[in-house]
Amino acid sequence: MTNITTDDFFTGLFAALVFNGKKGLSIRNERFDRSLVPVFQKLQELAPSKGLDIQFRIRLHPFHGDSITVRTAIYSAAQHGLISLDNPEYQDIQFKIDKEQANQILGNVPGGKDLFLELAADWKDLDKVAV
Repeated sequence: MTNITTDDFFTGLFAALVFNGKKGLSIRNERFDRSLVPVFQKLQELAPSKGLDIQFRIRLHPFHGDSITVRTAIYSAAQHGLISLDNPEYQDIQFKIDKEQANQILGNVPGGKDLFLELAADWKDLDKVAV
């Protein structure tokens, strides 16, 4: 089994979105966090067949509807140069990698390119958070 961390998950997911032509995401409210729950659940379903041991959980706060795991991962991705949070309120993510870099990342992330392209394609509420 190969461990997959929060950073691996978000790196692969963001790379898959860039590979598919997305420019950024809005995190203006809890809708972003809520939209990730089914994507995470899909990862949980696929993990055993991919030989992955998930090292994190995405749980929404019962009152606020956000996830500390998601927020921490976003800030980590910004620190690693995958995204930027350019606007004054840090409410929009802009991807800082191009399609070629995304392809390289997808070739190295635990689970591989096909997994993350599938997760990105199955993100049902992506159109509500894409910018």
